[in-house]
Amino acid sequence: MSQESAGEKSLDRYESRLTDAVSIDEPWALLEEFSELERVSGTEDERRAAEYLTGRLDAFGVEYERYDPELYISQPHDASITVDDGAFEPGPVKTVAFSASREVTGELVYVGEAEQSDVGADEGSQYHAVNVTRPYADVDDLDGKVALTAAGSLSIRATRVLEQKGAAGVIAIHEHEREPHDGIATSVWGGAPPYDEKERIPDIPIANVTRPDGDELRTYADAEATHEVTLGTDVTTDWMACPIVEARIEGEAADPDDEDFVLLHGHYDSWAVGVTDNATGDAGLLELARVFDAHADELQRDLRVAWWPGHSTGRYAGSTWYADEFAMELAEHCVAHVDMDSPGAKGSTEYVDMACWMPEMHGVVAGAIEDATGAPYSENRPRRAGDYSFNNLGVSGAFTLSSNIPADVRETMRWHTVGGCGGNADAWHLSTDTIDKAGKPELVRDIRMYAVLVSRLLRADVLPHDHARNVERHRSIVAEYDELAGDAFDFGPTLDALDELADAVESFYDAVEAGEIDPETANEAIKTLSRTLTRLNFVSDGQFEQDPAYNRPPYPRFEHTSLFEAYDEDDDEYRFLQVELRRAQNDAVFELSRLREQLPN
Repeated sequence: MSQESAGEKSLDRYESRLTDAVSIDEPWALLEEFSELERVSGTEDERRAAEYLTGRLDAFGVEYERYDPELYISQPHDASITVDDGAFEPGPVKTVAFSASREVTGELVYVGEAEQSDVGADEGSQYHAVNVTRPYADVDDLDGKVALTAAGSLSIRATRVLEQKGAAGVIAIHEHEREPHDGIATSVWGGAPPYDEKERIPDIPIANVTRPDGDELRTYADAEATHEVTLGTDVTTDWMACPIVEARIEGEAADPDDEDFVLLHGHYDSWAVGVTDNATGDAGLLELARVFDAHADELQRDLRVAWWPGHSTGRYAGSTWYADEFAMELAEHCVAHVDMDSPGAKGSTEYVDMACWMPEMHGVVAGAIEDATGAPYSENRPRRAGDYSFNNLGVSGAFTLSSNIPADVRETMRWHTVGGCGGNADAWHLSTDTIDKAGKPELVRDIRMYAVLVSRLLRADVLPHDHARNVERHRSIVAEYDELAGDAFDFGPTLDALDELADAVESFYDAVEAGEIDPETANEAIKTLSRTLTRLNFVSDGQFEQDPAYNRPPYPRFEHTSLFEAYDEDDDEYRFLQVELRRAQNDAVFELSRLREQLPN
């Protein structure tokens, strides 16, 4: 991950008009309103927030739709922990969304740490093939016991492993000293699983404790005498009506027969009042809907602006419903999606360690940051998180999180790593994420950057996606898998297919630049490239399915390559891995070859 410094700002006439129109007035008014609303999905406060959004869109004259789907939501209420000697008096104890709601008693056992990431964290590994960790591989049978783990932000995969080992309940020690972060325990993307995957919803109670309370519980677990704990959780999991608000702005310079659009989106539900996660994003979306609607004259594509419920308590249930409901429109006409989450945190000055985008989006995103802000930035790979509910559909994506407070400032404040609120660990998923955590100049800067980025996606004659760069990134990933496999497997056919595709893509872009391919044909080809390359790089399940909410390495269909080292050549498992990878490679080569053939000459 290399950090880059932006050059001098360079905006064209339209972009200058657009950014000049951005004001703090409407965004800050929304923050003041939302700072009084605990927007937990399925509650009255969430509905009030939706009504505020539609009321302001009415005032602007922006066309919108409100949908009220029933989503599978899990609202955590309360949790308690008692130890058999009665001496343990914890501070705040929290359960999580999709925990089982029950009380259990069992022997407390400490099972060690869980990896916070399900892939390695070595330099550059976010882009390349990496070893897959197997949490708690050395932990024995936990039948009827309550597992205590120093999990930090508890890995969903780790929770499932403990349940499979027989744990009656799980207590996770979080890094925060005063209040555990709120969270969710299911790997089911969208909350509601397909019928044949319903067992992926946890069936054990789960609670989080502060670090000091966790340290005290460890003394019980490490004591010579065994201790029993009683863990109780109170959670409501049910189908709940949750509003989705979607504004639609027609590009006035668009071909009437061209239905392509950009999807700009973010979640408006929250833990507590959630000002920088994500009321600031909601404010930015509202301001951009207002500004783009007033400056639609040069837009060559349509813009959809969407506010999602169910992000926090439904594992991105709102955006998943939208991906299902509008699957064909998204697959055929969405040229890119841009997620707006946690902008405008006070003290955020750069886009270095939280901002992310797909490889083909680097040029347009980096250019927007440079030209609109002049702030430092680094490219980060989107994780399987946020409202990236469009990966399986193959839609190119930019951003999940936004600007960040510099790492040295966070270290001085003794903040541990979190994923949101600009990196402020004293706000993220806590009751303290209040309006004082937002900054007016930071929010205006971020909104203007998003305005420039989105306008360039909406106004370009030829989409600015750089798939030559994308294919090169693919090749570097597969080359590392090939090196990782050694003599166990040969990824040469995939590398050859990528080399052939790279030549075809280079010729395609040369022909576009020379005017030999018209913009309409070029844009259809660029969307086709996005659909296949995004799916190869980020997902393994079907186009109209949702991969689990596990963070996974690039080319996840090849991720088990790292397991060869665990077996001898004569082991059945070694040969089973070869069978799996042979079939995965056949699929990849077929998709890459078909993609090459579809490119216009």
